[in-house]
Amino acid sequence: MVEVLLALTIGGLVLVAATALLITISQAWANRPATRDAFDAHVNGVAHFLAALLDDASLPDQPNSKDEGEIVDLKNPIGFSDIDDPLVSFFLKEAPPLLFNPHGKSVKVRAYLYPEEGDALSLLWFSELQELENDEKGNLQPVEEEALMKTRISPFCKEVYYCYYGEEDDEDDDIKTWEISSDLLESEKKDGFRIPEFMKLVFSWDDEDLERTISLPIKRLSSSGIEPEPQ
Repeated sequence: MVEVLLALTIGGLVLVAATALLITISQAWANRPATRDAFDAHVNGVAHFLAALLDDASLPDQPNSKDEGEIVDLKNPIGFSDIDDPLVSFFLKEAPPLLFNPHGKSVKVRAYLYPEEGDALSLLWFSELQELENDEKGNLQPVEEEALMKTRISPFCKEVYYCYYGEEDDEDDDIKTWEISSDLLESEKKDGFRIPEFMKLVFSWDDEDLERTISLPIKRLSSSGIEPEPQ
């Protein structure tokens, strides 16, 4: 009788331990993929958002301007010195709701992609409806540095790389190679830096890295999608 009771007790303890282990494994299985899926969804969401944002970028409305030009440029916003590398900059006729302007509508927006080294990816931006002035290079800037707004896009974007295809003086039929750099490449044709064709964003979380590549629409084509013949 004692042996039976002892066997039942041991069996019960083993069952309880097995049940606890099963619950622990089930919780770990349920929670870990959910967190990982959330991180993956965040990375994909940021990539899609930036792709859509750049797809909506256009040339500023300027009198007597041509219908083609560079949509993406490299500029220093107010508060940045000339010794700082410029930021990838673009113009939006109408900004998405994420770029909330407490002083009015977010239209005619000049935006800058701001990778804070090892910290986050943000957008610096201002609207042409704000009080502006021309800087030394003739670019419109807010009168006060505090008027430059900042919107964080991702706290997980830890690294940014710039992707260049070929050299500046390559001909159309030349063999081109890709060069990926953590810094903007200096231009050999003019003062300043070359505009990259792509940006590679590296997102990090819990020893896991995910990469996404964003295309930069450098040239604006005609409405037909065909680049106009040179005059």
